[in-house]
Amino acid sequence: MAKPSEFYVGVIDLFAILLPGSIATAILEPYVGSMIFGQIIFAPDSAGEKWVAFLAVAYFLGHLIFLLGSYIDPLYNGIREKLNPYGNTSAFTCASNLRDSLIDEPEQKALNTFQWSRSVLLTCSPAAAQDVHRLEADSKFFRSLLVVCLLVGVVFLFDGKVVAGVISLALIFPCFARYYERRLKSTTQAYIHVLTLNKLGKLSLSEPSITEK
Repeated sequence: MAKPSEFYVGVIDLFAILLPGSIATAILEPYVGSMIFGQIIFAPDSAGEKWVAFLAVAYFLGHLIFLLGSYIDPLYNGIREKLNPYGNTSAFTCASNLRDSLIDEPEQKALNTFQWSRSVLLTCSPAAAQDVHRLEADSKFFRSLLVVCLLVGVVFLFDGKVVAGVISLALIFPCFARYYERRLKSTTQAYIHVLTLNKLGKLSLSEPSITEK
């Protein structure tokens, strides 16, 4: 039986890659389906072959969408620094101080605070890691959905479907808002979990609490 943390990694793949790819494939198939099936690869005949082809294209397109979505992260960082700056008493600063007290300077450059916090949770508290992974899955889904809305909106406008195109492009803003909120909460929650585990002396099963050393 899969561990909860392994299950939620699968959920992240589903929400961030396969589901957005499936949405894009279903909408764009009437426009590009004839170019792919019959020209590049053989057109599927049976229902089973069509489902396999649909999932394969959706998975491939989902990865491309996920890659494009990663370029939105710098925009998030810039807005977050203005709207939600990290203060001296923030969960981020406290978790960073804890990380710096445990690992050497070269390792600090290789692992940012969130990456370190997530690794700690996967090792020490899979249940807490579940919580962070769920929020990560939500944020990455809406980040990919933002790209889908942009792509579909442009296709609709070029096809003369102005209303559908405008609606698709307008959905970019609520998708970004939800992505921003979910990502901010996922990182903050990771820091809070790590700090709580350390305070309770549960970061290590074989050693005393870090604060007690």
